[in-house]
Amino acid sequence: MKTTKLITIFICFITVIACNKTIKDKDQSHSEKNYLPVDYTYPTDSTIVNRWIATNDFNSMYKHSWDVWKHLTTPIDGKVLRYQTWSSPKQILHKMNNPSKNSLVGLEFNKPNQFSHSKTSQTIFDDTQTVEVVAYNPAAEQYAITNKIFYLSTLKAMQTGEFSQIPEFPNDAITIKPVYKVITQDKVSEQGIYTMAAWHGPEYKNDGYPEKEWNSCIHVDLNTSNKSNPNGRLDYKCDKMTTANTYYLNDFIHFTIDETLAKSYNSENNIKSTDTKAAKAGDKAILVAMHVGTKEIKRWVWQTFWWSPTPLTPSFPSSDDIASAKYGIGLQGAASHYAMDIAYSMLIPAQPYIGGKNEGELVIGYNPYLESGFDTSFFDEATSYVYNKGTKIATNIGTLSNCMSCHMSATINTKNGSTAPYVGDTYLSYKDSIFQKRLMLDFAWSIQSNIDSLR
Repeated sequence: MKTTKLITIFICFITVIACNKTIKDKDQSHSEKNYLPVDYTYPTDSTIVNRWIATNDFNSMYKHSWDVWKHLTTPIDGKVLRYQTWSSPKQILHKMNNPSKNSLVGLEFNKPNQFSHSKTSQTIFDDTQTVEVVAYNPAAEQYAITNKIFYLSTLKAMQTGEFSQIPEFPNDAITIKPVYKVITQDKVSEQGIYTMAAWHGPEYKNDGYPEKEWNSCIHVDLNTSNKSNPNGRLDYKCDKMTTANTYYLNDFIHFTIDETLAKSYNSENNIKSTDTKAAKAGDKAILVAMHVGTKEIKRWVWQTFWWSPTPLTPSFPSSDDIASAKYGIGLQGAASHYAMDIAYSMLIPAQPYIGGKNEGELVIGYNPYLESGFDTSFFDEATSYVYNKGTKIATNIGTLSNCMSCHMSATINTKNGSTAPYVGDTYLSYKDSIFQKRLMLDFAWSIQSNIDSLR
């Protein structure tokens, strides 16, 4: 969410375009559950958050979302980060199905679920290194267990009438989608250098703007463990390594993968264990992105983070104002190397739950490593638009999307398995036609993608 002035300028620009297990290591690794109390005011009362939204108090929103990031990335016992102690939906399902057992299945990688929504070729997502590990904080986990929310039988019982909703998550719930790149040995040069695409800002094209088209990279020196580059530069041709565009593992939130994660990575990408592209226990996974939803307001608070080579002056959809708001927050280590964008509403001004107008300033909220490659086939064209001062602006591409709008469409028809379509930035009412004869999942696509149909 940017200042109104910035969005207005941006809209003037885009209007034309829119129409045309665990290995011992000293890194931060997933580990056994060890919950700690929250060290800042969370959840913030909804009346306060909604006041920020109503008055366009962006600075308060920015600072609050950076506080959320600090909470997630605070080390436990000086090693594991808090978010890495949270359970994935599959782990929660295992607990639900084995309540008398004190066991925990290993964490597994998955391909980002949204990639499957494209109606066209998946070649734009040919970077097999990109994988996710969705997780719920303790409050969200307990909600899922208590409500048996991943069971199809439960959801069927909840779908009643023309418009149906699951019980809402508690206001202290947090759901996250950490996205990693797994550095397999075939991607590492003889000198121990890993080169990856790094975001420099958007282009607005109907066929999307995937990583392979960014033509901007950084180089990661995997051999040096005592250096960091807090704010460097990009290599715009991806072929000339310099001190400025060289970074280190210390610049990333990262961990060493175990055999279970390696197997899941290979399975998700249809890679044989004997293949040179195969992941192996001991490879590094670096965090490149994370979507975060906090249930502090009815439609959740949305913030998204991605690794930035220039975190002090990040590229759009972040901004210098967003970056400066983290001063005084006290981020530790590599956590400060990430940029952020937020979406506390779908539009400015924010519209009511029912009966609002799809008119106002766009609120652009997406993650470059997840949505920038989305072309028009991902979105429902009939729904993905906003009117601004009489001009209809099409928003059916990833770089014009909004976390809140997208997640509101998280639904399931428990009779035939259909879901509401993905939408770009747009206003959705709780009585929108796309929700008819479908069960609304309280903005949690992670429920839809983890349903146990045998229960």
